[in-house]
Amino acid sequence: MKKIGSIIAFLLTALYMAASPFIPADTTFYYNNRKVVISENDNEMNISVYHQNEQGDTIQSQKVYEGIFGEGRNIERIYENNFEISVPDIFKPKSKRRVSRSHWSGFGVGFANLPENLDFDGELASIVNLNRSLQYNLNLTEGSWRMGNSNFTGIVGMGIQFNSIHWQNNKAIETVDYKSVATTAQPGNEYRRSRLHYTYLTFPFLFETNWDLGRSSHFFVNAGVVAKVKTASSSKVWRNDENGNKQKIKLPGELNIRPVTLDLLIQGGINDFGFFASYSPFGLFRDNKGPKANQATIGLQFYF
Repeated sequence: MKKIGSIIAFLLTALYMAASPFIPADTTFYYNNRKVVISENDNEMNISVYHQNEQGDTIQSQKVYEGIFGEGRNIERIYENNFEISVPDIFKPKSKRRVSRSHWSGFGVGFANLPENLDFDGELASIVNLNRSLQYNLNLTEGSWRMGNSNFTGIVGMGIQFNSIHWQNNKAIETVDYKSVATTAQPGNEYRRSRLHYTYLTFPFLFETNWDLGRSSHFFVNAGVVAKVKTASSSKVWRNDENGNKQKIKLPGELNIRPVTLDLLIQGGINDFGFFASYSPFGLFRDNKGPKANQATIGLQFYF
């Protein structure tokens, strides 16, 4: 506070002296490691204060104060050891960087499959009903940052992924001897429908680039990994009871779905609409606790 008060007092004194006819219009003072330059031009007085290093050499780029005083115009700026350079617009180069955009938050739906099939009863067979097996993505929040001066953007966020896998050929996933296995209903007690449901919290780490298409449109592509933490899972079947009424049954037991896993994800599209494709390099079930199955999904996404 003493230094600031001393500088202000000195500036007021210098301003008074500069107004005297005995002092030249352009004057330089040195005070307390500061260089004070007072100049007068077109009925305006300019007072600039610069910081000096230990050797006494003036560091012109480290201006700490500037005041401009004139008729109807008083301007004061404090630079706090930073410097500002004003460049006329005609000398400013046009920015060649594209606008930074990111695509994660939104809602999507896609067809889910287990392309490596399910291993049950010593055989490999595809029991997924592809027409009804769906994945829903509700991506709630995102954060992004530009990677230096490049056209790449990093993306993180959070979302929820709902998976509903439907089976065909009267199959279901049940827990037998603490293992999840694919089973077949007995004749006369067939399943009308069967479904495996599991939900994850999702946390993406993606890199995106995009290109302007004109007329406020752009094309984008991003890719990366999505970490997933399981929150719920269930296996249900629908069958007819003795009276022929449709009955829904939740099959008991721990399904051994992997609690933490990840997807490889790629997305692309135009503006707020796009596609996504994902594949999990890890099996859906824990090792030696269920059928061998790696999920793959392809679908459409609308971005908020």
